[in-house]
Amino acid sequence: MKSDALGNIIFQINNDEGSIVVYQQNNLRYLTFGNQIEQSCVNLCKPCRLEHAYSQAMLLSLLMSSTSDNVLLLGLGGGALLRALNCINSRMKIDAVEISPMVLAVAKEFFLLPESPSIQFHCDAAESYLKKTEKTFHHIYSDLYIEDQVHDSQLNLTFYQKCFDKLSNDGILIVNNWTGEFQKVKQSQQMLESVFKGKHLNLHIKGGNHITLAFKDQIPSINPKLFFNDAQLLGYQLDIPLQMHARNFWRQNAEILKIQKFK
Repeated sequence: MKSDALGNIIFQINNDEGSIVVYQQNNLRYLTFGNQIEQSCVNLCKPCRLEHAYSQAMLLSLLMSSTSDNVLLLGLGGGALLRALNCINSRMKIDAVEISPMVLAVAKEFFLLPESPSIQFHCDAAESYLKKTEKTFHHIYSDLYIEDQVHDSQLNLTFYQKCFDKLSNDGILIVNNWTGEFQKVKQSQQMLESVFKGKHLNLHIKGGNHITLAFKDQIPSINPKLFFNDAQLLGYQLDIPLQMHARNFWRQNAEILKIQKFK
């Protein structure tokens, strides 16, 4: 096996669709698109644990709504969020959309995806799936990336409008962007604002990610003590520092959240 910075290469494929390389270093297995950028990671000893801080922080959405029975994942990658969500609630209905049949096949073979009647995989483009589906979702997670940059869908007004339309009345859209692409983050925020009209909160993650939570209804009123406690409990379940993310989220949005508390 060839060795590289991310460990040993255990699988590699190159074709017209692109390049996929799977690395393994001790208990960690990485998915990349032919470069050294980690698209996804699984801990083989703790497959429910989210190894990347940005994906950990995306789970804060679960603490901000009373229901999370129906979830849509746009961009499967190696299935990190899928594994975590299924671990939290094995009866949660999850639709996972991945445009690349090659990525979907590799994720199923190498990244310990759970098998459950409540999980459905769709090999489709995100916007195409949103247009076709008749379902609505309590949470839509959008993490759409290509080799080294965000997918153009997350810069598109029509995409965000479709997400808005497919949210339940109290639904939340959770979007991951990379702050290294400042102009693209700015463009994404402008598109979000056009659709969600001020009903969104942001969290900057150390390392360069920018997480946005956009609400179809109103930004919820949050009791910080309960919020931090719930984050700690969920963090214990997954072995991740979710309370740390919850406190950072509160600090970065305190002005808005304090106003919501007294509405």
